[in-house]
Amino acid sequence: MERVAVANCPDYGRERVEAAVREIFEQFGSIQQIVRPGMRVLVKLNLLMKRKPERATTTHPEVARAIAQAIQQAGGVAILADSPGGPYTRGMLSGVYETCGIRAVAEETGCQINDDFSTATRFYPEAVVAKHLDVIGVLDHVDAVICVGKLKTHGLTTMTGCVKNLFGLVPGTTKVEYHARYPQTDVFSDMLVDLCGCVKPCFSILDAIEGMEGEGPSGGQPRRIGALIGGTNAHLVDAVGARLIGLRAEEVTTLLAAKRRGLLVPYECVGDPIEPLIQRDFDIPMRSRKSGWVNWVNRLPQAFRPRPVFTHRQCDGCGTCVRACPGKAITMDAANRPHIQLKKCIRCYCCQELCPKTDIEISRSFFVRLLK
Repeated sequence: MERVAVANCPDYGRERVEAAVREIFEQFGSIQQIVRPGMRVLVKLNLLMKRKPERATTTHPEVARAIAQAIQQAGGVAILADSPGGPYTRGMLSGVYETCGIRAVAEETGCQINDDFSTATRFYPEAVVAKHLDVIGVLDHVDAVICVGKLKTHGLTTMTGCVKNLFGLVPGTTKVEYHARYPQTDVFSDMLVDLCGCVKPCFSILDAIEGMEGEGPSGGQPRRIGALIGGTNAHLVDAVGARLIGLRAEEVTTLLAAKRRGLLVPYECVGDPIEPLIQRDFDIPMRSRKSGWVNWVNRLPQAFRPRPVFTHRQCDGCGTCVRACPGKAITMDAANRPHIQLKKCIRCYCCQELCPKTDIEISRSFFVRLLK
């Protein structure tokens, strides 16, 4: 039976995080069982946008530091990387690494920050929907990938963890094309499972020390959970993450897609007990009591589906939402404020996810609320 390790970690104190990371790897023998001397390991972080660590939007730098140091102690080379929304360029990523605290990690540990901004295409014949996948070029120059996600709610997939985190391996604005190519939530989730199968992370760790509830993955509120979760199967790590915030696997679209393929195999939790950590009152706007409800809602007529609403309370006219919209449904008015044409909106919620001012909310109709 496969295993998923749970390690209590009440806060981001350096010694406590290092101990929790060490405990997780020891449940699988040791880091040396995963990383061999000389291996180049891509540490795929969740760096959604330029946000300070205390906002709980991105992988905390102390978690990144502890994992990078563990790789180095095993004789490997750690390369910290992500490709968040927006242009995949050195200039754009520089500010993200700086604000999220990752550049300081690299300077203090001597690990690398990805400086390869090329792209590549991978063929994955076992895919269900995406046999050809566009990825960041550094993947062709590493020996392994360790996925380091952040446990947050998500307007499209209900929850984002390790599998959704791998979408950051799709280069920059190519993500917009993928949302347009796979507009239905279940198909988009199948693409994410294809991506996970193609990349095959050797290990996945979910930062659930402090997650995000409410309008995640960027507009919600930090919520202390107090754990790190890790394992060799990213889907099972996410399944345990879902349990921590009171969700069934069927309520998370990526887990539902994995379940359809038989990838949610039986597992046991090892390490610290999970029950005391479960947050039964976690605020999850898209939560449902019905299996597969999220996928069903996304097949409703447009008039009944959840929709993004621009509040204009903090908007500074940056235009991020316009550039992020796959359906080209958002335009700026004469006052440089965004407005949306709902007939063109494909309900991917990229605008809400990437808005730096968290100025976009998801409105759910009375009909949808009744169905929950």
